[in-house]
Amino acid sequence: MGDVGLMGMHVPGMSWREIREAAVLAEELGYSCITMGESWGEDALTSLAQLAAVTARIRIGTSIVPVFARSPANLAMSALNMDRMTQGRFFLGLGTSGRLVIEDFHGEKFGKPLTRMREYIDIIRKAARGERLDHDGEFFHTKRFQLRFPPFRASLPIYIAALSPPSLRLTGELADGWLPIFLAPSRMTAAVSELKAGAEAAGRTLADIAISPQVSIYVTDDVKAARDRERPHIAFYIGGMGVFYHEYMRRIGFGAEADRVRAAFQARERDRAAQLVTDEMVDAVTILGTPGQCRDQMQRFFEAGAQEVRLVFNEPNKDAYLKALRAVAPRG
Repeated sequence: MGDVGLMGMHVPGMSWREIREAAVLAEELGYSCITMGESWGEDALTSLAQLAAVTARIRIGTSIVPVFARSPANLAMSALNMDRMTQGRFFLGLGTSGRLVIEDFHGEKFGKPLTRMREYIDIIRKAARGERLDHDGEFFHTKRFQLRFPPFRASLPIYIAALSPPSLRLTGELADGWLPIFLAPSRMTAAVSELKAGAEAAGRTLADIAISPQVSIYVTDDVKAARDRERPHIAFYIGGMGVFYHEYMRRIGFGAEADRVRAAFQARERDRAAQLVTDEMVDAVTILGTPGQCRDQMQRFFEAGAQEVRLVFNEPNKDAYLKALRAVAPRG
């Protein structure tokens, strides 16, 4: 089996002190990484800095930070400082997010996201190499800036959250890893082909890119109830998070289903939209069942080419979360 990590550690009723304690437990149980993203809640880097401070071996990463929310110089400072503080345990997960989040929440114009991503990575990599951040691009014109501390390493791993064919090719060309969501192991051939094409165009191979999907998991004997809990999550992304996830679901063979879900969601019929998410859709992208069944389903991702699976536990309280964390732990 490949590496098993964690995405997010937000559980109803858990205090931040208890989350830090859970991070220590996760390290003891052999989980490979802890990642946190940000959208309109906590910022990822503040949370991860605290989790890094109470752990010693587990990798720490963002999953994801959007490239419209900070300047690339600011993000380079934060990421390289995190890498220095963790002595090389940090990795940077980047994404473009979508128009709704970027324009309505951040007040930034959402335009040419892949060009912006390319410039971000160029500037961050210059900073990691200790170079001046002289950059004259379409979005950023920087000069004279140089970090005042030596980076821990010149090869800070950068992952990209990508779904569309152009962003997958960019990931293959530039990134050290890919952070997909809703990855369906039996339906990922087309996406991996795009990754490979981007890699080969840059003189690289698919082996240069770590595939690390974020996967919702329900450790339970009641699979039907777990499916029903997951349906609103999938429906929200298809219907309420712009067009990316709807188009993605169409590309992996759920076109008619995704169309119906999106139409209902856009008509403000959210309960109906969730009901229209089929069992097949849920089962394709989610891990559900007893601990043994969950382990078997994790293995599907590794057999399809993933090197790491980052689990998103969906437990109602602290006790249930810790029980599930132990039940499917790498050292369990």
